[in-house]
Amino acid sequence: MNAKKAVVFEQAFDIAIEKAKSVAAEISNELTLVRDLRGRIRIMLPGGRTNLSSEKKTRLEALAQELSESLGNYGFTADRMFLFANDLLQGEDITNSPERLLLGGVEGCKVWLLDRQITGQDWLRGTLPRKTNNLRATFFGIKGGVGRSTALVIWGWHLARQGKKVLIFDLDLESPGVSSTLLPADYMPDFGIVDWFVEDGVGQAEVVEREMVTASPRTEGLVGDIRIVPAFGTKTGDYLPKLARCYADAPGNEPSSWSIRLGRLVSRFEALEMPDITLLDSRAGIHDIAAAAVTRMGAQSFLFAVDSPQTWKAYGFLFNHWKQHPQLASIREHLQIVDAMIPETGREEHLKRFREHSWDVFRDHLYDEALPNNPDAFNFDLNDQSAPHYPWPIFWHRGLQEFDPIGSRDGLDEKMAAEAMGSFMDAAETLLTSAGKDELA
Repeated sequence: MNAKKAVVFEQAFDIAIEKAKSVAAEISNELTLVRDLRGRIRIMLPGGRTNLSSEKKTRLEALAQELSESLGNYGFTADRMFLFANDLLQGEDITNSPERLLLGGVEGCKVWLLDRQITGQDWLRGTLPRKTNNLRATFFGIKGGVGRSTALVIWGWHLARQGKKVLIFDLDLESPGVSSTLLPADYMPDFGIVDWFVEDGVGQAEVVEREMVTASPRTEGLVGDIRIVPAFGTKTGDYLPKLARCYADAPGNEPSSWSIRLGRLVSRFEALEMPDITLLDSRAGIHDIAAAAVTRMGAQSFLFAVDSPQTWKAYGFLFNHWKQHPQLASIREHLQIVDAMIPETGREEHLKRFREHSWDVFRDHLYDEALPNNPDAFNFDLNDQSAPHYPWPIFWHRGLQEFDPIGSRDGLDEKMAAEAMGSFMDAAETLLTSAGKDELA
């Protein structure tokens, strides 16, 4: 006799959804799937168990047994399979949790998901409220080493040269690069972002805020200005113990998550500095820092990529995650793919291949199906230059490989910047200007 096949993580969720439909049809038209840190699932219903009729109780017991057996190690025993909000001390905390997400695709019923994760929650949360109305842009790469930080620095300098006041946050805390690229050692402020998070954790962020932002000497003589909030400062001291404490939620009567705290940090310095534009240099990869910078800051997000199977697979994982949660559809309107390392030779063929691969991953996961009766569908053709999948180019240039605006006597090479990033900078300014007008309308 063959042993029963084990249920794996992704199968468990599909099974729970199917069983939830039966519960919705027979017991309650609203329920919450609660998935714990190990991925085990149970179902919470509104009200109390005593409110059910004897007939519904009998049916619920049968459904509990079916669900327990179907989920295998991702379920619970039948007597623990269903929870009731009124019977739990923290029932209201679950039903009122801001992390509870409404799932789509279940007709005639509200099915919610409360997913208890150690990290990654911010990829499923919406934009945080903000008090400032300056433009924001996030520079993000699913993989590192694609010139993301270099591009941010060059564009920031270009904007300052045009008379803009630019505020830059070095959020790549694991591998800070923007700070040291724009600031010589003797220009570094006393403290940085890691110091702010540590002090904020004990309720005294204000003790370091006054010594956290400084101007880059490379903007001297320009019409505009670049102000930088670095990852660390001259008085940061031992960096690693502080870094390890950055990501914790702030305690209190209303604990604050990493992204909420980051939102306060960014808004605080925007209110003090009054920039025309804020640039966020995000950590690469699928980490909570990146999630907050891409999904929660209300920023236009530039998604840096190289044309490799690993890159497209990774973006596919992220996009598919969003696809499963339709309430996050607005995120896709603020995305733009960037072809970050276009080679010196064979450029036309490279761009064609990159565009096709980019379109594939957007079409499969983020674009709506094009239907005649849905003219407002979020859908773009392969060669639509206004589409988020249509790559903005950054051309490989030897000067980018040796980029050192601090060490260079003449500062940033304007000719090199125009040759490598001219098309990107023109498109970015047009897009952000348009986005700013829409927000202020």
